[in-house]
Amino acid sequence: MELTRYLRVLRQRLWMIVVCPLLAAITAGIVSFLVPPIYEVKVDLAVRSAQVLPSTDPNAPSLTNASILATYALWIKEPSVLNQVIADLGLKITPDDLAKEIQVTPDTVATVLHISVQDTNPTLAKDIATALVTDFKATVNQVQQTETQAPDNLVPLSTATVPNKPVSPNKALNVAIAFAAGLLLAVGVAFLLDYLDQSIKSDDDLVQRLGLIPIGHIAYDPGTKVKRGELLALDLHSTSAEAFKALRTGILFSTIDQALKAIVITSAELGEGKSRTAANLAIAMAQAGHRTLLIDADFRRPSQHRLFGKVRNIGLSNLILEDATEHEAITQVEDVPNLWLLPSGSIPPNPSELLGSARMMELMSNLWQHFSYVILDTPPVNAVTDASILAAAANATILIIEQGRTSWPALTHAKLQLDRVKANVIGVVVNKVHPTSGSYYYGYGDYGTPSTNGQALREGKRAPQGVEEHLAEG
Repeated sequence: MELTRYLRVLRQRLWMIVVCPLLAAITAGIVSFLVPPIYEVKVDLAVRSAQVLPSTDPNAPSLTNASILATYALWIKEPSVLNQVIADLGLKITPDDLAKEIQVTPDTVATVLHISVQDTNPTLAKDIATALVTDFKATVNQVQQTETQAPDNLVPLSTATVPNKPVSPNKALNVAIAFAAGLLLAVGVAFLLDYLDQSIKSDDDLVQRLGLIPIGHIAYDPGTKVKRGELLALDLHSTSAEAFKALRTGILFSTIDQALKAIVITSAELGEGKSRTAANLAIAMAQAGHRTLLIDADFRRPSQHRLFGKVRNIGLSNLILEDATEHEAITQVEDVPNLWLLPSGSIPPNPSELLGSARMMELMSNLWQHFSYVILDTPPVNAVTDASILAAAANATILIIEQGRTSWPALTHAKLQLDRVKANVIGVVVNKVHPTSGSYYYGYGDYGTPSTNGQALREGKRAPQGVEEHLAEG
């Protein structure tokens, strides 16, 4: 399970894992080419200490090779020595700047000073190294002779030569390090974003965390190939139409032992595609030969009249207030046999009270007698109480979630609200699934419902008696 999760994260953030290392490597390469190359000259200077007379002072510190080499390592970078080098070579830099180019490492075992000089000019680096050794030897000899002390013997073990290649920047190494660092950073950020992401990612999570069964997966589709852009089920040969047929089959078989009449379609929050799903599910039901009524019970933001090209002057609110008859409010959808639409009607000032009234319950009971299925498009559960009121009275409720958008806290709260009214939540529909998503797989005839059921519908077979034919045509 964990391996599958890791692979899903890597697949979802593949662009980041590929782009970040490449950008880091390219940046490192550009910087490495723009930075002036540094050349290094190395010289080894052996130190042969003169015999030191024993001191008569018992508190005087003893001189060792290590202390002598440490003294010389500091002395060689003193301004007095560096000023002499600058004067000899006619350099236009300060002793401090020159000291930054010089590195002296004492070797106490071999009593050798390892001297290195780095500069952007290879010839100048060689000249500085040569002059430094010469001037340092002269300075040491002069000081020791002045103190009537036997001078130490400083022997150059190697001569300074002009380097033929720079020591830095190491372009290949810089690019490799940048690529590796970018890769590690990208993978770390990918898993961090996945950890912080509260959106729903897989069917297993839905079942394990909330006990919700996915009964359908609807692919993301802008819906431009059909007469009415969002009514994807009208295009009988499209992948989206197959998805809604599979959803229809999943609903029918999930309630095979129940007298399913009214289905509430809702979502946790706004913009998750509940209205479009309700409309297409109603079309799919009607296409299977069931007398289907689609009711727009979303008084807050009605949209079914827009999807079907109708007007909402007269609708559900008018029927509840008895301002119109059913014949006036309910219209048949011309393009889809067996499908009728009841728009929202006039927007009432008190939607929740209207939907929870006894007149609404009476109206619903009357409509159930004339239609095989009544599908209600309701507002989001977390926004208002309208959906909970209708879900308590309906036979089934379906939650619509949007892949990569619906969050766990929102869905958990919606499920809790529906459980409080004892709504029969038969499952969820994952909406707007992208083809590149690794969380959900979908293809022709594979939408989370039994493949045999989908095959039966495609072959024109009907589900068992009592599922597909609940009521005779009124």
